[in-house]
Amino acid sequence: MKSIIFLAVEAEAVDRIELGKSPVVADLLHFLEKERGIDVAELLIFKEDGDEPLEHNHPLHGHENPIFHANRCRQVHVSVHYGPNTFERHFAPSSTIAKITRWAIERAGLGREEAEEHVLQLHGTATQPPLSTHLGSLTSKNCAVVFDLVRKKLVQG
Repeated sequence: MKSIIFLAVEAEAVDRIELGKSPVVADLLHFLEKERGIDVAELLIFKEDGDEPLEHNHPLHGHENPIFHANRCRQVHVSVHYGPNTFERHFAPSSTIAKITRWAIERAGLGREEAEEHVLQLHGTATQPPLSTHLGSLTSKNCAVVFDLVRKKLVQG
């Protein structure tokens, strides 16, 4: 019986991958190298929203939500601008925008109603990544991302 997992490799979209029975991280790295031609020498595998990379013998099966992220960054430096303030912290590349948004809203001291009206936007752009986006998909080799915490654009009829 095959094991099915979902994996995002750096900036690529999440993809469905079939591996053998009871796969571990080492099996996934072997698959990525042989089937996808990816240099896995510095590649780390994280569970979605996990803080630390998984060991090579960590099982990939048996997870309720089998979504993983592969990245060369161990940590991503995040800066969030809100008004005159800038908040900074390191996150794992597998952290979702939802997780980072919750942190930024808490740091900004926004109340519940106000929090629901704010989103993260890539600094200097109009791009507001979906909440399910992995932080590592937005980084470059510098392992850093800068956001602005902005009010959602409300459509008025």
